[in-house]
Amino acid sequence: MNKTFILPIAIIISSVFFRCNSNIEKEINAGRPNIIFILADDLSYRDLSIYGQEQFSTPHLDNLARGGIRFTQAYAAAPECAPSRCSLLTGKHTGHSAIRTNSSARGQDNLRDEDVTIAEVLKEAGYRTGFTGKWGIGLPGTEGVPYKQGFDYAFGYYDQGRAHTFIPYYLWENDQKKFYPQNFGFDMKRRYDYTNSEARNTYDQEGKLFIGELKDPYGYAYSENEIEKAAHDFIERNAPGKTGKPFFLYYATQLPHGPVIVDDLGKLQEPKEIMQVSREWAAMVVKLDVFTGNLIAQLKELGAYENTVIFFASDNGYSMCGYTDRGNGPAWPDDPWLKNKGPFTGGKFSVLEGGCRIPFFISWPNHIEPAIRNDIVWLPDFFPTAMELANAPDPALELDGTSLIPLFTGDKNKFVQHEFLYFSKGREQAVRLGPWKAYRKSPASKTRLHLIEEDTYAEKDLSSFYPEIVKRAESIMQSEHVPHEWYWNPSESAAEFKKKKERAEKTGNLLPRFRPNDNSMLPPQTK
Repeated sequence: MNKTFILPIAIIISSVFFRCNSNIEKEINAGRPNIIFILADDLSYRDLSIYGQEQFSTPHLDNLARGGIRFTQAYAAAPECAPSRCSLLTGKHTGHSAIRTNSSARGQDNLRDEDVTIAEVLKEAGYRTGFTGKWGIGLPGTEGVPYKQGFDYAFGYYDQGRAHTFIPYYLWENDQKKFYPQNFGFDMKRRYDYTNSEARNTYDQEGKLFIGELKDPYGYAYSENEIEKAAHDFIERNAPGKTGKPFFLYYATQLPHGPVIVDDLGKLQEPKEIMQVSREWAAMVVKLDVFTGNLIAQLKELGAYENTVIFFASDNGYSMCGYTDRGNGPAWPDDPWLKNKGPFTGGKFSVLEGGCRIPFFISWPNHIEPAIRNDIVWLPDFFPTAMELANAPDPALELDGTSLIPLFTGDKNKFVQHEFLYFSKGREQAVRLGPWKAYRKSPASKTRLHLIEEDTYAEKDLSSFYPEIVKRAESIMQSEHVPHEWYWNPSESAAEFKKKKERAEKTGNLLPRFRPNDNSMLPPQTK
């Protein structure tokens, strides 16, 4: 069934009505804000100075956070890229969503035609919709590509594996490749050499990236610059008065995902005694901050700033910069210089706090009462919040998010608190239940219970003192996870998941894999 028919008839009728009367359309749209979501890639909890970073500053993002609502207990819905992005756009957690982990038994899985994204809802409600950056939830040749999931315009990486390089052979613009022949010959394999991290990238005396294997070592195209330009161009094309419609921009930056590489170290050339990868990571965060400042300046110049709601978040928790071998669970050490992990145990790929706790804030000048809030929120809340901001008809979906708009004016009494948050990755499960966090490695493992509001490192297991809370959490783990045909469900063994892979191959269900043209740019198969 085509997803268009899943959306309620009210949305379709309203969109037809808008097209029939442009004056009424402009009047209606004048009262609705533009919406921008800036999603950082692997940004850690303390990577922004307003969240406690002391080695460098992020003034533009700090000002947005200070002038809006900054959440201190915010979560991604998943501890890795693809499922987190799916949950953001569909409003569903990993027990209900189409994408549960970075890979299924079929490969890099994708959004389906029947999945409804917030972009589709906003587009049907009269918004112009744009995506730039790292997509990761639908390869070319599938129904999951952004231009089939509600976006009028799309530019960037569709394959999340290819998005690990910042010197691309090509990027996608809707259904067309935009080639960068000046980048041909870039040695991506060397950038994945974690055993010799200091030798991966070369910078000149001014801090400029120098790529010696290219014909012109300074003539490369740096993907983030291309993506930023596409974002600015989208906003320019959809400035107030040009289309008569508000816009939604989903800016899913690559920054600062590893392997780290930046076109200009800037002030982070020093101090030389600090590991280069840590300084590169910092320079990438600073680059994202500079883009944010340029974005705000553009919105002000176009007269759109005060009518634009800006959301900012990371897609998952601490990623460790990639300066040492990747790990999992409690073994993720903090960066000794940046100290950007935050007061949490674990990191990316684990549903422990360190893998899912994120920086998250919302800015809307003269509309949001500045505040720091400890309400428990997460990325699936964006769907109902954006839908309410757009005054879009309810598509009658079962969402796992709640609207954050009551918090815009500090009216907490009208805010629908989450009864619980559910997390999963393979066999691993966790539940945030009020002040509690329950966690188990598998259904066969003991469930640990932590009073996470005061025990952020999850050091004290209180399960024996509060068995009724454990029982409630385990009931949620059981009921909230709808079994999936291709993903590793918590109740399944490694042998059972292996059989799923074999069945996918035998039945022709393996998904296409899109990688760069040259083997030197192929990343390893592990994430």
